[in-house]
Amino acid sequence: MAQTVINFNTDAKLKSEAKQVLDEMGLNFSIALNAYLRRLIIEKRIEFTVPEIPNARLIKAFKDAEKEYKSGKMKVYKTHEDLEKHLLSL
Repeated sequence: MAQTVINFNTDAKLKSEAKQVLDEMGLNFSIALNAYLRRLIIEKRIEFTVPEIPNARLIKAFKDAEKEYKSGKMKVYKTHEDLEKHLLSL
């Protein structure tokens, strides 16, 4: 198979962090980028995912909800219909 070179620009910090991750995985840029390009060809799409790491606002909401639940102040609905009625009344 004939080889070719692809050059592209990226942020120095991004490259450094990616190299560190690839090193930990025992991979290099060529392996990672070739795998990505093969997937692109097969699927004919680019997938962007949202990180599963909650932001500060969501973490605060989780903590507030937990405090409210533990304090007994959280309103509990016995049925889905009761919850729906409440939400529609807002």
